[in-house]
Amino acid sequence: MKRPATTHAERVEIVEQHLAGETLHAIAESLNLSWYTVRHWWRAFRDKGWAALEPPGKGPPVVGPLGRFPPRVKYVALRLKREHPAWGPAMLRLHMQRRESLQGLALPKNTALWSYLHQFGARLLKAPRPPTKRPDAVPIRAEAPHQCWEMDFKGDEPFAAGQLPVAPLGLTDEASGAPLTRFIHLLPARGNRQGLTMRLVQADLRAAFTTHGRPDALRMDRDPVFVGSPRLEWPGTLLLWLVGLDIQPLINRPYHPTDNTMVERSHRTWKGDVLTGGRLRSAAELEAASAQAVEDRRRYLPSRHPGCHGQPPEVAFPDLLQVRRPYSLAQERTLFDLGRVDDYLAQWEWRRRVDREGKISLADHNIPVGRCYRGQVVKVRFDPGPREFVASSAAGDEITRFTLAEVSLDYILGKGV
Repeated sequence: MKRPATTHAERVEIVEQHLAGETLHAIAESLNLSWYTVRHWWRAFRDKGWAALEPPGKGPPVVGPLGRFPPRVKYVALRLKREHPAWGPAMLRLHMQRRESLQGLALPKNTALWSYLHQFGARLLKAPRPPTKRPDAVPIRAEAPHQCWEMDFKGDEPFAAGQLPVAPLGLTDEASGAPLTRFIHLLPARGNRQGLTMRLVQADLRAAFTTHGRPDALRMDRDPVFVGSPRLEWPGTLLLWLVGLDIQPLINRPYHPTDNTMVERSHRTWKGDVLTGGRLRSAAELEAASAQAVEDRRRYLPSRHPGCHGQPPEVAFPDLLQVRRPYSLAQERTLFDLGRVDDYLAQWEWRRRVDREGKISLADHNIPVGRCYRGQVVKVRFDPGPREFVASSAAGDEITRFTLAEVSLDYILGKGV
C-alpha cells in the first residue's frame, strides 16, 4: 500500500517531537498519521539527516501512476478533482465514465487514480499553514480591582429608527464585575465594521487608562481588531503596545465567550438599561445615556456579583476608585519599554512554507528566502539584540535576516505620541 503523503512541515514536526522525547505512537496520534508513516520519516532522518525530509520537485514524475494512459484521461481526472475536492476515486471514476470525451478510452482503476491525484496534494487541497509557536500566557485570577479587565465589542445594535447601528466597546473589571466605561462607535451599516480599527481601540484604551490607570492584564477575544489575526499567526500591534506598557494580554480560547463572563454580562445589562424602549433619537443622547448607565451600575445600583454581596461595586470594592498604575498620553513614551516587546517577540516562532517564488509571508509582507527552498518549511525567530527576524532551515541553518517596521517604536505607538 502506498504511504500517505505528508507535508514537509509534518515531517519536521515528527523529527522534532521525537528528538524532544515523544514516542512514535504519541506523535502518530497527535498528527493523525499512521505509526508506519511516522516511523518511516524518523528513520529517513536518522539515516540521511534533514535533507531526507525535503519535498521532491514540483509535479508528478514522467512515468508513474497513469503514465501509460492518454493525456486526456489525466487531464479530466485532475480537473474533476479540482472542481470537486470532496469526491473520492470511486465518484471521480463514475463521472469519468459518463464523460463523452472519454468514451472508448480505458480508464484507470480506483487505486491508480488515487495514486495519481495524490501527487498533486498541494494543488488540489490547500495545505494548512504550519503552526506558530506563541508564548504561554500566565493565567490570572483577579482578586482585586484593576488586576484584570475584560474588553469586548457588542455586536451591531440599532438604537433608533433611521439611525446607524452602533458597536459599543465595553471594559469591565474582572474582580468586581464593575463596568468601567463604554465607548460608542457608529457603523456605516449592519455587518459593516470598516471603521473599527486597531488605532480606534488604542485611542479608547488610552482614554480608559487615563481615567482608571493601567490594569495588570487585559482579557479579550480573538477579534482581529484586538489580536491582529484570529489564528494568532502574528502578534497584532495592539498586543505589542500592551506588552510595552507592562499590561499582559490574555486571549480567550476560540468559541468560548464564557472566558469573558463579566463583560458579556455587562453587555446584556447595558442593552437593557440604554437601548430597550427605543427612546433615544440621536448619537449624543446615546452617549449621555450610556455614560449615565455605566456610572449608575458602578456607583449606585446593587450588583449580583458574588463579591459585592448586594452592594454597588464601588461600595464593595473601594479600591475601584484608586489609580494604582497611572497613565497619561504625555508620559506614554516614558512608560513604554521596547525591551519588553523584544522579550515577548523572542518567545514566538513562526513556521512558513516557501512558495514557488522562493518567498514566505509574515505580517502581510513577502520575504524572499531563496528559490532553492521552494516547498520547504522554514522557521522564523526574533533576535532581540539587533532587532532582526532570522529565517532558518529545518536543520537550524540560518538563511536570511530581515527587519519589519511593524515592531518599531514609532509604528507601535502611532502618530503623535
